[in-house]
Amino acid sequence: MKPVRTRLAIVLLAGCMMGYTTRCCADEVSHAREVRLAAYNVLFGNWGEPEQIGEMFKPYRLDIIGFSEVPDGDWTERVGRVLGMKHVYVGKIASANHKDKYKSILSRTPLAGTHEISVECNGWNPASLVGAETVVRGVPLLVYSTHIPERPANVKSAAGSAAAFIADAVIPQISAQHFIIMGDLNNVPGDAALNLIEGKGMRSAWSDLRLNDRILSTHLHIETGRESGLIDHIYFNKRFQAKAVQGGVIYNAFNPPFVDKKMSRSKMHWLQYGKPLSDHRPVWAVLRFAR
Repeated sequence: MKPVRTRLAIVLLAGCMMGYTTRCCADEVSHAREVRLAAYNVLFGNWGEPEQIGEMFKPYRLDIIGFSEVPDGDWTERVGRVLGMKHVYVGKIASANHKDKYKSILSRTPLAGTHEISVECNGWNPASLVGAETVVRGVPLLVYSTHIPERPANVKSAAGSAAAFIADAVIPQISAQHFIIMGDLNNVPGDAALNLIEGKGMRSAWSDLRLNDRILSTHLHIETGRESGLIDHIYFNKRFQAKAVQGGVIYNAFNPPFVDKKMSRSKMHWLQYGKPLSDHRPVWAVLRFAR
């Protein structure tokens, strides 16, 4: 049996060769007008301690993290202690009224104007977006962290979906120069629901990074071993010449790519690494803003 370190190196190398994610670039010097973001659905915090998640994020030198399915209380703050990110906002609306399914924002810079928008839609209810204003390297931002249901499979139109609510009732009301919506949207690129959001002037970081959405997946059904695809997203408004220049899906020892089709993916994962930190994988992006 090969040592664990060797197996991990092989798996990560395979992931890079197949286009799973761009490199971390943790040692590169950031441009003055770049903002580093991540979004992560943490499965109520049941599988990963906040300190573990903080350590995982350290190489990415993030400015803002949007969490979903996060516990109430000091869970988000504990992640921030590891990362040196002191500013926290946790919403009050739990997804589908389930326990410990809140949305939160963790920031390196102070937050202002914190608020939460309730979303009533087809699918499970309620959903919501938590929002806050901040300034990163001179860039004023309005950031939303969200978790919404997918368009129901038996409904042909995206009308009435959570994404339609965001497109029709939220985005047109935002006057901020730079705003970001990120989190678990439960739809893959090209879905009608996401097309509505993009039709309102929003651009996906994945479009700039040209990631292979046929290979990438941010969610694994542990029960079935099936991948859901790229359902976690980072969107930004394109009126003010923002562009994603780095980013991807974070695959590592806690969220590895799956390359062995002979064994159920969930079984292979547990044999190699033990239980992961969540059934989702984090996504990250570096947005560059024009001066």
